[in-house]
Amino acid sequence: MPPACSRWFVDSTRNFGLIGIRFQLPGGTAAKDSRRKPLPEMTQTPIPMANLQRRASTVQVIDTLAEITRHQNRELIERSLVKTLAETVACNELRLYRIVRVPPEIELLLIDQAVNLPPQTGEQSPGFDCSVSPDISDSIVEAVESGEIISHVGEVSCVVYPVEDKNGGIYAVLVQFVDRIRFEEQRLTHGLLRIYTNYLTLIDESQRDKLTSLLNRETLDETIIRLMTEKHVHRVSVPGRRQEDHSSHWLGLLDIDHFKQINDTRGHLFGDEVLILLANLMSNTLREEDLLFRYGGEEFVVIIDVPSIETARMVFERLRKMIENHPFPQIGQVTASIGVVEIAAQNGPSSVIGNADRALYFAKHAGRNRVEIYEELIKQHKLRDLSESRTSSIDLF
Repeated sequence: MPPACSRWFVDSTRNFGLIGIRFQLPGGTAAKDSRRKPLPEMTQTPIPMANLQRRASTVQVIDTLAEITRHQNRELIERSLVKTLAETVACNELRLYRIVRVPPEIELLLIDQAVNLPPQTGEQSPGFDCSVSPDISDSIVEAVESGEIISHVGEVSCVVYPVEDKNGGIYAVLVQFVDRIRFEEQRLTHGLLRIYTNYLTLIDESQRDKLTSLLNRETLDETIIRLMTEKHVHRVSVPGRRQEDHSSHWLGLLDIDHFKQINDTRGHLFGDEVLILLANLMSNTLREEDLLFRYGGEEFVVIIDVPSIETARMVFERLRKMIENHPFPQIGQVTASIGVVEIAAQNGPSSVIGNADRALYFAKHAGRNRVEIYEELIKQHKLRDLSESRTSSIDLF
């Protein structure tokens, strides 16, 4: 634990991705497969824990594990990791960065940061210095490229820990700024990071559809609630800001046309293959920040963040045409209908999905292989707005 005279400040209000830093990778390395060899096991003879001036007791380690694993939201888990590591291992500052590969560069997005404040700073929050010196940036690049822990000794000393995903790729780095580099504390930090990575893998697998590996229906409800809450907080915190000044989230409910016919004539194995191919096709087409879910059966949900209804239509029309023009082996052409709605001030996830389903129902009855947007259908009086009604029936005009 840090000494009693110190105080830790964790920047828990920072928005993900607010700070971005780009580094040029060595020639050609960015094009390599992102999967890395597993982090090496540390086999050196450890220094007895009792010989360290500052040491993490067994109780502290157990408390750390309990804190890291008490959340299921990835962002909360990441922030909990920084907070608990700051309270467990001896260091001056911790930074957790997400790695974004933009060949031939990598970009660091600061997820969270904890700084050990001297006692004279009082209660005032510090002005965070997120700059990275050239020496430290070189160490970060080396850690990302090699998949190994890198120690940097200099005017500002630090240890850079690469964080692996379930496929062995490096998706984040933890930078630990220290006065002295101690092997035993490196070992402790590395062990906690491995537990953190394993826990994230378990969470990720529990949130995935088994057939397509897309996010599942249970995760969809949680995502809609989170997006609706964020929109409400934004509207309350910036009441005078126009709706057009910020982007909105749009949900598309996609249904494969005549899928039952594929199952009946070709069999369920071919039907499953169509679902898998379509999931991969959409995953490779949509942006990394777009969210893709298997809703059930032959239905999928796509959530995008775009500035206007016109852009939303353009994105979903492009997705529809991409599916229409893709040749599916043994099947040929497959088409899909999409019902779209803005995630706004509805009563909850069921209301959002319900409105998207009404737009999808209209698209099906209007000939299939088309995109219909709920708000446009209401404006054109092709659907009745049932937001004030308790009935769940669908009224077509």
